[in-house]
Amino acid sequence: MSYQLEFCKKCVNKSFSSSEGIVCGLTNQKPTFLSQCPDFVKDEKEEQKMIQRQAVLDEGDYVDENGNSVSGWRIAGSVIIFILVIVRLAVRCSNN
Repeated sequence: MSYQLEFCKKCVNKSFSSSEGIVCGLTNQKPTFLSQCPDFVKDEKEEQKMIQRQAVLDEGDYVDENGNSVSGWRIAGSVIIFILVIVRLAVRCSNN
């Protein structure tokens, strides 16, 4: 099934069902083809997004929910700031 879904992810006819996930937009069902879908039409934009996401993952960077790269330094900085805020709150609470 995952082989077929890889085709569906790159097809303009794909749709999404909250109960079944990715489905064919023409039949509203999971794919049933064995090797190739006769109704497959490549979605160039989606394929480019998938290629970019994979390239970012290969570089070791993190990716947000929109597929944009987030550097490790930015994440580390956010964690440090969060820890400093917690420490500051703890110090204020202990002084009262």
